[in-house]
Amino acid sequence: MRRTMRTLTMWIAMALAATACSSTPTADSNIEPTLRVFGNHRGADAEAFRTVLDEFTRQTGIETSYVGTAAFATRIQERVRDGDPPDVALFPQPAILTDMARAGYLTALDGDAAAAVEEGYADWAVDLVTVDQEVYGAWFRISLKSLVWYPPQVFAAQGYEVPTTWDELEALTSQMVGDGFTPWCLGMESFGATGWVGTDWVEDLVLRMHGPAVYDQWTSGEIPFTDERIEAAFAEFGKVALQPGQVAGGRRAILSVPALAAINPMFNDPPGCLLTRQASFQEGELPEDVTIGPEGDVDIFVLPPMDTTTAPLLASGEVAATFSDSEEAQALVAFLANPQSGVPWAAVGGYNSPHLGFDPAVYSSELERRLDSLLRSAEVVRFDGSDLMPPTVGTGTFWSGIIDYVAGEPLDSVLDDIQAGYPDE
Repeated sequence: MRRTMRTLTMWIAMALAATACSSTPTADSNIEPTLRVFGNHRGADAEAFRTVLDEFTRQTGIETSYVGTAAFATRIQERVRDGDPPDVALFPQPAILTDMARAGYLTALDGDAAAAVEEGYADWAVDLVTVDQEVYGAWFRISLKSLVWYPPQVFAAQGYEVPTTWDELEALTSQMVGDGFTPWCLGMESFGATGWVGTDWVEDLVLRMHGPAVYDQWTSGEIPFTDERIEAAFAEFGKVALQPGQVAGGRRAILSVPALAAINPMFNDPPGCLLTRQASFQEGELPEDVTIGPEGDVDIFVLPPMDTTTAPLLASGEVAATFSDSEEAQALVAFLANPQSGVPWAAVGGYNSPHLGFDPAVYSSELERRLDSLLRSAEVVRFDGSDLMPPTVGTGTFWSGIIDYVAGEPLDSVLDDIQAGYPDE
């Protein structure tokens, strides 16, 4: 049962009172003068998120500082191990949040913050932040991953049609090669998170080849990586990534080009590629002069299905949780659980809200409204699989295994190594 959401007024009042009474912390106070926030947002995304934190400060008087890293999965565990956790963290991996909650590092959300989560999100989102019947986090942003970016003007000039089935996509890439183009741009380098682009590909393919039931069994560990169905999805990825002439720069580029810079050759003259599969957060890393839309420099379509059903969608997101039991930290998580918290980021672009109550009219671009419509109308949505797996696999052997596969390791050996990342029972 959902509890009725109470307003955040009491939280804001308590936070302001706490700030006024503790502007100079005493020796026995556990309240920091500035909330330390840690996440994976960098670059333009980090600047956009800071506008959200600025609005929180404007409303409450509580100061914040934000640090972002591409190696979040590693660094957050190092900080906890070293006894220096942040006050609030934005977790891209629910599995890490679950582990830290069960280990006693995270603080369950107070009644108001927990009620805001239970009232304001879809059931699947609430389930992913509920650990042993306690709510530990509030979703702030959702990203749609099953997207293919392409240059519509080049498509129009060449007479190419946007594919709606997997067979059409394969036929299109063959036609592109015949016309002298390299179909795909693909890069997996991402500092301490290198590999996630490849795992996203495999996850999308498992969904398309075998459906959501198999996907759920696989991400929960019931189906091993060595299963022939998972092997088939890896092999299908190999048909895109490892076949000569399919990817600009070949294997070397896949392993060395930064994930969100891989799209850039698309805007060369002549274009270095005509397709790249990347999440909606690619928008924030496009060159400044690039326009988005059917008449622009780049547009999107959903990675096609492999059968007659509508295409399933793979999504990711960030969930705020607190290592502190301070009223200020709880107030920040409660603020992020409010649909209005995303308005500052939506105003600058590159943001989609996971909140059921978010008004799509607030989005600053037609792209965000299209993404919102896709998410709301999708028949099948699944969360990023590597983010649901135990960290030793999802952000460990799965990431390293996809790198090994692209580098030329035999697939059966790769799958054995990935599966070995599961902790012994």
